[in-house]
Amino acid sequence: MTTLNGFPYAELSFGADGATSDPAQGGVAPALALDADVSDLLVLSHGWNDDAPAARSVYDGLTAAMARCGDAPPGLAVLGLLWPAKRYDAAPSVAATVAADPTGHAAAAFVAGVRSQVGADLGTIPAAPGWADPGDQQEAFFGMDPHALLRRFDSIEDGIAGVLNLATYYEMKARSGAVGRGLAGVLTAIRAARPYLRLHLAGHSFGARVMASALAAAAPLPVSSATLIQGAFSHYGLAQHWDGVHDGLFRPALTGDRLTGPMVVTYSHHDEALGIAYALASRLADQPDSALGPIGGPHDHFGALGANGALATPESVWAPMTGFGGQAYAFTAGAVNNLESSAYILSHTAISCTEVGMAILGAINTNEIGTTEAG
Repeated sequence: MTTLNGFPYAELSFGADGATSDPAQGGVAPALALDADVSDLLVLSHGWNDDAPAARSVYDGLTAAMARCGDAPPGLAVLGLLWPAKRYDAAPSVAATVAADPTGHAAAAFVAGVRSQVGADLGTIPAAPGWADPGDQQEAFFGMDPHALLRRFDSIEDGIAGVLNLATYYEMKARSGAVGRGLAGVLTAIRAARPYLRLHLAGHSFGARVMASALAAAAPLPVSSATLIQGAFSHYGLAQHWDGVHDGLFRPALTGDRLTGPMVVTYSHHDEALGIAYALASRLADQPDSALGPIGGPHDHFGALGANGALATPESVWAPMTGFGGQAYAFTAGAVNNLESSAYILSHTAISCTEVGMAILGAINTNEIGTTEAG
């Protein structure tokens, strides 16, 4: 059996449309989940701009952090997801050429081409309603005249970079949601085959969106824990009536007995990468920093889960991330346990520290609703 830092390990691949790369694996429990020696299965998802080698590096780092903690359940196994999360690429020479055109026509044509390609990709994936991701301005991005869009930026060069970053964000947002819905079918099959197997979900960046999407889409399984590491979706994604009317897109993840253990959310003020898409989207909305704080902050619609935690969410509780060797976590089952992680997560990708491993294992080891001991 393949192992990763001492944990039994296997992989499951998905395409951009959310279907398993091997059709025979769709809606089927992976062999790892059927192993009688496995009592707990942790499903991991990488984030954007990760190809398969980069994703495996993420999983190596996270499982190594968990191994250093030394308190993993003896029957814990890890299933690593692989999905196409590379960013939209444009050759730098092409970008330089269009930026050099003083008329701006080449840049506008470039913008139209990017939108056409990404729009075609998005057309294969069911779209979320516009209110589901407040502040990301996707409708404006695809509907605005290319020249007008570019004028929202300080220069053509900045505009081209902004368009590429936003195109990446919108495409990865759609893909990660689709992969999550595909994963939901696999989780249902696992639960049917192993009714008492404890299922745990953990994802980084857009991988957190994968897991939130899977949990929200699945029939009650249940899932024993979910850890969302620097989540790349709205800080209102789990909210109840965030605007007085609408629930967050992933609000169902917290309802219907889908989650019997804790949800853990890490957020860090050092995570500048999460702010890029919202700051760029604010250009499309022509929204300056408000009196309530900067774009991307906790008082603004333009903000990410991994920057501010789960806002307007009745189940949210708040605490600092614990340092290695400190007091063990006592997470609350059924709650969204938000960990202020700025002391340990110093950038969007700096997630392999032992403290993140402690958070994942703290969630895994928490007693579930209706139980007296984990497992």
